Amino acid sequence: MQKTIEPTPERLAKGDIAETDIEIRKGVYTPCLRSSGALYTLRKSGAIKDCHVAAAEMWARDYETGVEGARDPEAGKSGGKADPELSLISRAAAVTRCEAVRRSLGKVSWRFLHMMMIQSMSINKMKAELKKDHAKIAGAIELLLEQLVELYDDMPGRNMR
Repeated sequence: MQKTIEPTPERLAKGDIAETDIEIRKGVYTPCLRSSGALYTLRKSGAIKDCHVAAAEMWARDYETGVEGARDPEAGKSGGKADPELSLISRAAAVTRCEAVRRSLGKVSWRFLHMMMIQSMSINKMKAELKKDHAKIAGAIELLLEQLVELYDDMPGRNMR
């Protein structure tokens, strides 16, 4: 079993941590905290805009819902119990969007998104793992987020800008 590390109050105050529920067994969910220092650092520096952050967060939610089995936070906003059929439809839609991103943007972009949004890696950690220049990684992320915004804008019912 993986040990859960709780963020410090100072880390929580930064506002770059989101909570989601991950399905560990059929019908059994556990809360999970997600953070992306790289994304919010790029936003703070002005390199990317709010629409890029929204697209990255949407991709992360789609990945967590569709691939990891998290509950879709949008599906439970009515206040009642989640409808099992609606949950399955929501999950299928999330998987479809994730696959569209993977097919359209490619494996390298997918890897950057996964490292940044799911593994919560900073640009410095990506630099060490990929053995690439800091500026190249930041530039690649900026470009992929621009493409991600365009891709989500072209999907029915989505508008990032």
